[in-house]
Amino acid sequence: MSTTAKWTFMVYLAGDNNLASAGDADLAEMRAVGSTADVNVVAQFDRANRGASRFLLKQGGVEEQVENLGEIDSGAPKTLTEFIDWAARKYPAEHYALVLWNHGSGWEPSEMDRIARSMGTPNYNPREATERSASRLRRVMFRTTLERIFALPSPAERAICSDDNSGHSLDTIELGRVLAGAVKRIGRPLDLLGMDACLMSNLEVAYQLRPFVRYMVASEELEPTTCWPYDQVLRELVDHAHMPIADLAAHIVNVYVKSYVERRYPGSVTQAALDLSKVDTISGPLDELAKTLIAEMPQAAIEIWKAQRKSASFFGFTLWDIAHFCELLEESNGGAQVIEAAKAVREATEAGPDRCVIAEEHHGAPVSRCGGLSIYLILPPKPTSAFYGELDYSKRHEWPSLLQAYHSS
Repeated sequence: MSTTAKWTFMVYLAGDNNLASAGDADLAEMRAVGSTADVNVVAQFDRANRGASRFLLKQGGVEEQVENLGEIDSGAPKTLTEFIDWAARKYPAEHYALVLWNHGSGWEPSEMDRIARSMGTPNYNPREATERSASRLRRVMFRTTLERIFALPSPAERAICSDDNSGHSLDTIELGRVLAGAVKRIGRPLDLLGMDACLMSNLEVAYQLRPFVRYMVASEELEPTTCWPYDQVLRELVDHAHMPIADLAAHIVNVYVKSYVERRYPGSVTQAALDLSKVDTISGPLDELAKTLIAEMPQAAIEIWKAQRKSASFFGFTLWDIAHFCELLEESNGGAQVIEAAKAVREATEAGPDRCVIAEEHHGAPVSRCGGLSIYLILPPKPTSAFYGELDYSKRHEWPSLLQAYHSS
């Protein structure tokens, strides 16, 4: 396609798992709208046992352009990079959106076993693949994340890293590398990154990706298997291709949560739209809160623990909603300085125009006081992630020092 469209909307469906049928349903939603002269809707779909294909999706599937890729590894960063490069080269546009779709039960034991054996994993027993596939490690996005954990020297270390958020940290680092490469090739940051995946509306993720993405839409919570309502998302984009990017991001938040309310979904649902250029408006107040809490140790450790026990958490008590946690700290016996610092963080996370959280919605009692962003705050005595220190946020801000002081107290 030689002409430059207003948008190229890229959807990367890593569907080589037990929910490939959900990917078929989402493609059908995309085809209900399809591409126009202003909007290219492109997808790469890796189906279980059926290989992968790339599509320029057309309304009703009429005259659709399809490229068959055969068997690929959708968990490899290189595969995602190649899809972005293909889409930007073949369907150039003024604006680019990328949606990462990663559902299903995750990595199967057989896949983990193959990776472990190919790595020459030290002291490896095949039972370990079954154990790891039953842990939170099964939900990681990238094969490289599994490889780094299977390279650890002992089963005990690998077991800890399967449940302490290490996989989430490593995925974040790898995704930053992929997007950094995409920015070099496109020549500018992605306008919108959509995470049709679980647990990615997280401060550390937002901070890592902020040089490469303008706006991000993601969920703090696990996402239901029916995913985004792509027909509603794309209809708004196609009908208003010149709309501000922030408005598109807020629209996705609204229709996502509304779709689950209307179908009376019984679980919790969260979604938030973030302006990544404003992440420091939250990380700055968090630094002050961290320093204030450190100064009040060991008493502050008791107040942190109390607030944690009552606030919304995700991913096996490793990620905690920032706004709810700080709201409870404001109600604590932590002293005037702690209360003021917590209030400043909570106010910084409030949603609105020209703020970091530009839109946030939720449904379900467990998430009723959530503000749209989580942060890593693992409960003692569980150890801190071995790889948390590699994140950009961890290197540049005070939260790791707070974690150390909290666990020491």
